[in-house]
Amino acid sequence: MSRPPTPTPFFRKGDRVYDKSGVDLLQLAEQNNFNVKKVASILGFTVIQLQRHVEAAIGLKPKDLFCNHRALLAKRMITEGVNLHDISAKLGYLYYSHFCTDIKKFYGISPKQLEKKLQP
Repeated sequence: MSRPPTPTPFFRKGDRVYDKSGVDLLQLAEQNNFNVKKVASILGFTVIQLQRHVEAAIGLKPKDLFCNHRALLAKRMITEGVNLHDISAKLGYLYYSHFCTDIKKFYGISPKQLEKKLQP
């Protein structure tokens, strides 16, 4: 006899993800350099528990959710004219090359190409 599934403590509202007490997961991630381990710890979960709950609620792992959110924030900063290396640092990337890889994975073009495309 199997146990009934435990309800997930997370839910999506628009493009944001909240826990049952109303904590905005993406805002918490921003405040902690998008570090999944730190976010899990603050919420009282292990990384695996956080991954399981978030994936059950929205179909994405926290790492992928945070990566997507970073890409959207980067695009907004590019349109505001912020330097690409500054964007990389502000979004918590230790290496500019990792920033470039994530942007290319999300948008299909390099940050420099995205910058040229977005700025007149």
